[in-house]
Amino acid sequence: MDEYVCKIEKLANGYEVIMADPAIVKANASSKGSWRDPNIGHAFKDVDEVCAFLKANLDKAGAGDEYSSSFDAAVAEEGDD
Repeated sequence: MDEYVCKIEKLANGYEVIMADPAIVKANASSKGSWRDPNIGHAFKDVDEVCAFLKANLDKAGAGDEYSSSFDAAVAEEGDD
């Protein structure tokens, strides 16, 4: 899988945390043609700010595991045969 849940980059004056915005991911999934990049960057001065942000938001990152959902659906279909 080439998608990431959270990416942290070192900047010259702090850190950037890049995460997918769940609202944008949801809008993209239900959209018919329009698409926005769901990966949003958040800048922080120090590690303590990064950790506080991650503690508050990491569980919201990612839109869900599409592979598992597809796999579970396929297994359920096979079980119905």
